[in-house]
Amino acid sequence: MAQYGKPRNYIFNTAVGEGVAENRNAIRAAIDADQVKTAGAVVRLRLLEPMQVARYVLPTNTVVFGVAAIEGQRLSITVRSIESGGSIIPVQLTAHDTDGQPGLNIPTSLEREAAKEAIASVGSSGISSISAAMDLVRGAMSAGSQYLNAKMREVKINLKAGYQLLLISKE
Repeated sequence: MAQYGKPRNYIFNTAVGEGVAENRNAIRAAIDADQVKTAGAVVRLRLLEPMQVARYVLPTNTVVFGVAAIEGQRLSITVRSIESGGSIIPVQLTAHDTDGQPGLNIPTSLEREAAKEAIASVGSSGISSISAAMDLVRGAMSAGSQYLNAKMREVKINLKAGYQLLLISKE
């Protein structure tokens, strides 16, 4: 009688419960807050699930930081280290979009790029054609013109809070 009261089918695993072993290579994360970033900027991410790194277990909602790089129509984000409890943990994580491709898809419109180029070229031709009496003023205006042109051509990416992505280890 004692045998009939015990649970049976020990080797049968269902899709629900603790008996299922997960064999995944990605950790779900999200953009932490609305951010405007350029190449080389630091992107703030939030883990959507716990992650184990070496002997540390990072809980859900841990904030991690990655470095952004623009590669064509994709924004790559690389996480090289994570701070947890006063310790710096070295990692090699890359962000993948939910389509499985490396980096986040950032399509740019040709109209917007053309408008930025037009404004930048008008600014450079308008300021450089001004004749000044002193070389010092001309040099200052030229430097200012070059700075404005570079700022106008700089690519800025708007990242929305809650946009989900996958962090994948390079190892």
